[in-house]
Amino acid sequence: MNKGCYTGTKKSWAGKWFPEGSLFLAKLITGGQVSVLKSSTFLSSRLAYSLKNMKFILTILFFLSSISTYCQVEKISEIFDEIDSKENLSGVVLVGQDGQVIFQKAYGIANQSFGIENNLDTKFLIGSLTKQFTAMLVMQLAETGQLSLDVPITTYLPNFRNETGDKITIRHLLTHTHGIPNPNLTDRYKPMTKEEFIQNYAEANLDFEPGAQFEYSGVVGYYLIGVILEKVTNKDFAKLLEENILEPLDMRNTDYYSQDTIQQNFATGYIQKDSSFLYAPHWDMSQSFSASGIYSTVGDLFKWDRALRGTQLISNTGVETIFTPFSNKIRYGFGWFINDPVINGEKRLFAGHNGGANGYKSQIMRGINEDLVVIYLSNTDKYVEIRYPIIEAVVNDEGK
Repeated sequence: MNKGCYTGTKKSWAGKWFPEGSLFLAKLITGGQVSVLKSSTFLSSRLAYSLKNMKFILTILFFLSSISTYCQVEKISEIFDEIDSKENLSGVVLVGQDGQVIFQKAYGIANQSFGIENNLDTKFLIGSLTKQFTAMLVMQLAETGQLSLDVPITTYLPNFRNETGDKITIRHLLTHTHGIPNPNLTDRYKPMTKEEFIQNYAEANLDFEPGAQFEYSGVVGYYLIGVILEKVTNKDFAKLLEENILEPLDMRNTDYYSQDTIQQNFATGYIQKDSSFLYAPHWDMSQSFSASGIYSTVGDLFKWDRALRGTQLISNTGVETIFTPFSNKIRYGFGWFINDPVINGEKRLFAGHNGGANGYKSQIMRGINEDLVVIYLSNTDKYVEIRYPIIEAVVNDEGK
């Protein structure tokens, strides 16, 4: 770290930068008097002096804050440079705190054939981060009374096998507690219409009773939710996503991916082997749909994070529901894993998720009770965990 960065505790800042710490600040404000102000005459005589010196004090405090921010950014940069030297990163990272982007940087190549580098606005498939958006659409419709989280899915999918569908609710689909078996790899990447998909899984026996346990479902549960959303609203999932989330949040670089549309500034997906990059084999995306079919940028996902801290899309109660785990044992909310790691000797509450698509990886982690988010989008199949080292660095820095 730069030698100009001070690494002592926060309590030491005043003593480090001022000869007598907080006493020095008090003397600046009162012109050297730190006793109780007993008369209006004294107050008046000192007011002008105090205001004059207040400018200086605020300048000093701003200077100290700038130094602290600079050192924090430098520390984050050093962590990423170290990870990059070992893993040969290819993607874009963003770290946000207290409503501001405090670090963002692009690494590697977006298109190896043409030597086009990744930049801050490069678009990536985000895989299962899509589930967060699908869950938000569900909550919006739940708040307007258009659907219910706790009625059988046969209410909306009448052709689903009654013996199993009558036991499964949308809440089960959202939290991966539905019991519908996952597809094998051969079936996962077959082209399928929605009717074929439902028929394929509607007749399957359940692996467990709905609500009894958790088994992550990369596709099935959230795909079925997308079909339900379309039936309830009579709109395509892509249109619903655009109208209810993307347009209100001005997320102009995010959309439902179509293999028939050429996108500008879109990263090519690769298989990474050490320092070599090979084109990722083609996947049929028809089964991705509302489970993993969205592309985005780190900047747009930062807008998404900001929206989840307010009521622009749903009520506070709705947001709390999204980030409430299914149970104490099953730590998954609606589209988010809920974690409570111990950092700096204190339990912190975070929500996060990973995503994967053909030659792409994505990560997001955000504080629930603190305004902190880390986002990383990559155009290789290599998974490199970057969230925890950064969050630990930022949180540990707050304790100093």
